[in-house]
Order: sequence, then structure tokens, then C-alpha cells
Amino acid sequence: TLNLIADETMRCAGIVNGLLEFARQTSSQTVPTDINDVVDRTVLLLEKQATVRNIRIERIPDRSLPPIEVDKNKIQQVFSNLAINACEAMPTGGTLVVASRMSRDGTHIEVTFTDTGVGISKENIPRLFDPFFTTKSFGTGLGLAVSYGIIRQRGGTILVRSEVGKGTVFTVRIPLADPGEEKRIEEEPQ
Repeated sequence: TLNLIADETMRCAGIVNGLLEFARQTSSQTVPTDINDVVDRTVLLLEKQATVRNIRIERIPDRSLPPIEVDKNKIQQVFSNLAINACEAMPTGGTLVVASRMSRDGTHIEVTFTDTGVGISKENIPRLFDPFFTTKSFGTGLGLAVSYGIIRQRGGTILVRSEVGKGTVFTVRIPLADPGEEKRIEEEPQ
């Protein structure tokens, strides 16, 4: 029973840390960033683990994208969460395609994470970004909630499209203009 108590204590500590991360709205350390560099770093960190699980990661970068002002660490956390979730959705292996592109209207950079996994049921999609919601038997259900909060803080959004048994596409949309910058400009006296 001591092992059980120790395990539960560690689990609770993980939940508390996740809650603190979710609740903490720290100011971002934004720098001009090539979003493809963040994608490359994220994929590099996951490639070995993915290969062991019989998952192939393919990158389709648009190398002509302009740099955007983001907090690199926070954006990498979002990309890591989405890539890890995609890998976990492919228990028998598969393919994860990570692509970057300019939005059709030219106002956002989009990064898509497309997996060939188990998919998400229609009734679960609206709850995906709720804190503590999870369909897994492990984890806290905070990864997507935190990711969504980070992207919303930057003025963007995360879109989901899924088909059970065929796979899921998560699209991260980040505006080229930092909404924080626009606000500061608007607030200056004329």
C-alpha cells in the first residue's frame, strides 16, 4: 500500500502542476520566429520514440513563411502536445504528417498535425479542450486545454477534424500580427 500511496501522491502532484500551468497567464517572451524551426525541433525530439512505435513522421514545410512574433517555448509545448497525442492515437503504428502553410486569406500561419489513428467521436470533439477531459486511461486531460489557452493568448485558435477509424487533423492557426501589439498601438493617444 505504500507504493500505491506514493503513486497517487505523484499523480496528484502532476495534476496540481498541470492546473498551475493552466491557470498561470505569464507574460510571453515573444521573438521573431520561423515556425518551421519550432516544427523541426518538435519532430526531432519525438522521432526516436515514434520510430519505436512504428510511426513515421513526415514534414511538409512551407519554407517561404515569414517570421512571426511568438513565445518559442510555449508554441513548442503546443506542437509537442499535439504530436504526442497523435502518436498515442496510433497504438499499432501509422503516419503523422506535420505541415505548415499560409492561410488562404494570408492573415494566419497554419500548422496541421494529421494522423492515421483511431479518430475522435463526434460527441467528444466539443469537449476536447475542456480541462480534465480525456479519453485515455492515463494523463490529466490538461494538455489540450493548456495548448488551446496558449494559442488563444496569442490571438489564434486550434481547429479539429476527425473521423473514427481514419484519423484526426488538428490545425493551429496563428495570426501574423500579434494582437498584443495591435492593442498597444490603438491605445496610444492620437
